Amino acid sequence: MKNRSFRIFALLLALITLLGLTGCGNDKSLVTFLNFGDQSYDSEYANGKVCENDRFELNWDDSLKRVSFVDKQSGAVWGQIPAEAQNGAVENGVKKKNHPQLESALQVNYQDPKSFDEITLYSYTGAVQEGEIYTEKIDNGLKVIYEFTEFDIAVPVEYTIGEDSFAVTVDPKEIAEGEEYKVTSVALEPFLCGLKNNSENSFLFIPDGSGAIVEPVGEQAVGNVGSKEVYGGDLAYRKFGTSTTSEQIKMPIFAAKKGDSAVLGVISSGAPSASINWNIGSNDIGYSTVYPSFRIRGFKNIERPENFITTTTLGNFKVFDKGILTTPVKAEYFVLSGEKASVYGMAEKYRDYLKENFGLERTENKEVDASFKIIGATLQPDFILGIPTTKLFPLTTAAEAEKIADELSEKIGSNINLNLLGFGQSGVDAQKVAGGFKTAGKLGNMEKLYSALDKKGINAFLDYDVIAFNKSGGGFSKKDAAVYSSGMSITYTSFDTVSKASNDDRFYLLSRSNLSRAVEKIIKVSAKNGVSGISLNSLGSTVYSDYANQETYLANNMENDVAKLFAGVKKGGYKLLSTSANSYAAVNADFVNDAPIYSSDNIAFDFDVPFYELVFKGYVPLSSVSINLCSDKDNAILRCAESGISPSYTVYGNFRKELVTNDNTFIFGSSFDGIKEDIYSAVNKAKDYLKLTGNAEIVGYEIINKDVRITRFAGGGYTVVNYGEAPVATQYGEVAAGGYIYGREG
Repeated sequence: MKNRSFRIFALLLALITLLGLTGCGNDKSLVTFLNFGDQSYDSEYANGKVCENDRFELNWDDSLKRVSFVDKQSGAVWGQIPAEAQNGAVENGVKKKNHPQLESALQVNYQDPKSFDEITLYSYTGAVQEGEIYTEKIDNGLKVIYEFTEFDIAVPVEYTIGEDSFAVTVDPKEIAEGEEYKVTSVALEPFLCGLKNNSENSFLFIPDGSGAIVEPVGEQAVGNVGSKEVYGGDLAYRKFGTSTTSEQIKMPIFAAKKGDSAVLGVISSGAPSASINWNIGSNDIGYSTVYPSFRIRGFKNIERPENFITTTTLGNFKVFDKGILTTPVKAEYFVLSGEKASVYGMAEKYRDYLKENFGLERTENKEVDASFKIIGATLQPDFILGIPTTKLFPLTTAAEAEKIADELSEKIGSNINLNLLGFGQSGVDAQKVAGGFKTAGKLGNMEKLYSALDKKGINAFLDYDVIAFNKSGGGFSKKDAAVYSSGMSITYTSFDTVSKASNDDRFYLLSRSNLSRAVEKIIKVSAKNGVSGISLNSLGSTVYSDYANQETYLANNMENDVAKLFAGVKKGGYKLLSTSANSYAAVNADFVNDAPIYSSDNIAFDFDVPFYELVFKGYVPLSSVSINLCSDKDNAILRCAESGISPSYTVYGNFRKELVTNDNTFIFGSSFDGIKEDIYSAVNKAKDYLKLTGNAEIVGYEIINKDVRITRFAGGGYTVVNYGEAPVATQYGEVAAGGYIYGREG
């Protein structure tokens, strides 16, 4: 059989059937694409069982153009259309056709060349009904080519089976396009995780923040439709307007449970350009779902000129690049059954996936009783001869930080982490790369501080932001910025490094090729100043593109780049703290601070679950987001107890009246003297459950109901939390409203 490749500039001119079709999977058809000469491939028309192994069977229904996967262990069927919808719905004795979206294996977005709007094509209407479908047998699977004839677009999708999973893959380089319509993104198998509305013992999992459970309740004709970018989204895409402080997706996964079977989807390739999408409760469709989509072309947002005619009300439009993502986008699906068809079973499977593919191992570092961000300085508005400017305003000097450490050590013990944040030349505000690689002279003798903390046995980490900058210094300038395909430097809207709230300042992004040089310089500087730990606050929680290199289009390879940079820090003999870490960063960190304990509380979500902690607890020491910056501090402590992690706080020396004009939101509520008694009380209480849960992985998680959960830890420890408004009796005893209990079994 001949190999064939689709090129992104290919003009789909003709589809020529040369050979007759008489059998299943044996007779062939030559399909020709003319692109300055013939490009052709052999097409095999299959029907029924395509291939199988000990675990899975892959089937193709040629009459309905549907693919499905059978799990031989459980008999469960997962495919492009939910098993319950295979024969269509019956209403009042009349068989109804399935909604076109439900029947679509693929959604393709293209840009309208006149309005510049992105338009969605559905494979059922655009390819099955109005275009063409071709199939080709491949190793361990089937390739299906969806041709949208009207738009001169053809998208090949590979369906394959492996030893313990099946996969759906699109290679952007194989997508064929005409001159007029360019593909901008693709969504894979939108209803593979589809659940019939109002079905019992079923839920969808969305990895927003710590994780959220969604019940498939039918509510309205359209339903609740949403989308969120994986890893927080590509910073290279200039955003207009103010973003919220909502949680970000840190794990490239999604899942569905249906009765005693479940499927966990893992985005194994293309995650930095991916989004997790959901469609919940649509009565028109009859099913709720969660699924991945992928940007395959980068873009730049442009404000629409006044009076620009458009079919939408958007205030800006996208100018897409000619270049295309160079790596395949792929989702792998793991089928779970019985007890494993649960939130914990899904987390356990993802943990195993990270072990096998990302090298997740148990760290030798001891879990701490609490973590603290100590804020060094901030830029404060000032005037010189009536001209507005800024000045560095100390919040915590080295001497004050040592005093805070002394008090903490006396009141709660020295088993703590201190993240020294904002001790560079511009404080917590970005100016030079990595704060100029120097601590601010106004903050005093930092070497003395490091020595004092080391003697107390306190882990100290000096933080560096190697991504954002707007001034030259430290060996880096504007010419070292990441660029768009046009060569223009990328700028983005910055955010508060503590609260994550956005502001109006715009910054350059350090080019991806220069990240290694910046981290190497940090290692050299650290060898001189005597600090034993390094924190790379932004690097582990951020992805961004750099179009200077095709390998870094659409934030591609960010996971591998960060892993290598983290490895370099640890190889240099330093402990590494990662804040708000995406999954690939958490795997490679010594400690993780700001582990998510909430979702974004989207209207579609029913309740939160500590999925992130279920995966990483016991492998990487975790501390929560800052309790003192949470709106409900008691609830935040409950969430720490639920997953057995330590609380975290943001503090600084003392509040000064000049700070009332500062834009940083953490200013109010973080003065150490103002909150220290609350810290002592909460941490000493948390130390009781941490004695049972410290360094132990989670081995079981039971959702009694939305308010009551039981978490079990290796070694026999357990915690039971009650988020409800009334006391609850459990097998371990009564749990007060808004309270928790803990103990050890056996």
